Amino acid sequence: MQVSRISSEKLKHQFKITVPARDLEEKFDQQLEKIGARVRIPGFRSGKTPRSILVQRYGAEVWEDTGNAVLREALKQIYREHKFRNAIDPIVNIISFEKDKDFECTVTFEILPDIDVKSFKGISLEILNVAITDEDIEKRLQKMCDEHIKYQEPSQTRPAAKRDLIWVKWSGTLEDGKRIEIPETYQILLGPEKKESPFAPVVKALYGKGIGDHFEEKIRFSHQEKVAELADKEATVKVEVQKIEEPITFQLDDTFAKEYNLETLEELRKTVRSTMEYESKKVAYLYTKRNLLDALDAQYNFDLPPTMVENEFKAIWEQLKNELNEAQVNGELDEEESHKSENELKTEYEFIAKRRVRLGLLIAQLADLNKLKLTDEEVRRAVVNEAMRHPSQMDEVIKFYGNNHQALRNLVAPLLEDKVVDFVLKESAVVEREVDFSTLKKIVQGIIPTPYDEEVEEGQSSVI
Repeated sequence: MQVSRISSEKLKHQFKITVPARDLEEKFDQQLEKIGARVRIPGFRSGKTPRSILVQRYGAEVWEDTGNAVLREALKQIYREHKFRNAIDPIVNIISFEKDKDFECTVTFEILPDIDVKSFKGISLEILNVAITDEDIEKRLQKMCDEHIKYQEPSQTRPAAKRDLIWVKWSGTLEDGKRIEIPETYQILLGPEKKESPFAPVVKALYGKGIGDHFEEKIRFSHQEKVAELADKEATVKVEVQKIEEPITFQLDDTFAKEYNLETLEELRKTVRSTMEYESKKVAYLYTKRNLLDALDAQYNFDLPPTMVENEFKAIWEQLKNELNEAQVNGELDEEESHKSENELKTEYEFIAKRRVRLGLLIAQLADLNKLKLTDEEVRRAVVNEAMRHPSQMDEVIKFYGNNHQALRNLVAPLLEDKVVDFVLKESAVVEREVDFSTLKKIVQGIIPTPYDEEVEEGQSSVI
């Protein structure tokens, strides 16, 4: 067997493996003899089956096993001599694997980089300690009250008005007579409407209608419609109003608390405080973590396995395309994003893919060097928490992660990442800062996504 390196570029190495036909035939015969010694074929004594019959029955299987054995032997030799740490599984390309010919193949390795871990003493970070005030609690309660909407039938019969929930029975037909696949009954909220929706004319026509009213409305689907057969088509929608409901107005009192299965408003206040304290602590941690990852990304620059970057970019790009298409259909496309060309977007997200791979490799290295790992209990708890998100399939989810090691690694990866972050924070220069809830929302806006983004936009939008 001859193993020779034919190319080497940063983290990518390619070898050629050659086995003379004579050696390959010897290995084939050895494998065939082993089978002949253990199988029993009617009409022949054990170990006395003619070679021709063995080849006829087992030749293809033995030939494949021979090739695999040769490949394993070559890979073992390469690992022994070069101490490779694979970033991905080696890629094997068979050039020749036929009877009476030399076995030839190439094997391409992408390996993990050697990372020179630096001291963390030079990294300066801010930890935010958030104080939740009574005023913060009351604002959250009022927001919950304003957004907690239930509907009931009006005490007196009346036509549909803004904020009403209208129950309709409807059907749609295209110009060519083909029916549109929409639910037979539907609930439509009057206001605020999406003007970009093809059904906007139907919603507008509902104002002033009463129970039992029938009407028809023409609609047109845009050329960007997700359902291709509807794109740029006109249709007629027939509508019957079946029920009109109006919103129930709640007050901040014990009755409102009962909507959350609590007896008193004071109990609800305590629950909201606990929730806000947990939320704000988590957001503050994510803010510090983001700044730490930014600092590490700026501090390290090493070669990255190209296929890992490519796979990461593909995953990001597919998700981005789906989000952009959905935003465009719903009329919610960000103006800045809409003006970027595909090449500009690809350049931007290739940078993000490289950052993710770089930080992922660094975090794995830090975990390994400092013997940071998750306990069996932490892993078990992560699986149970995930299973609880699917109450009707808990057993199936737990079994899935028990049998799928890659999926389990993906599930617990963020937990190990947090362990590494906590370790690095202890080694870094950390300054604690006391902030109120309002300041927290301003500080983190645009840096990490939070439940507070909309609140900041509605209130003061200045950033500290």
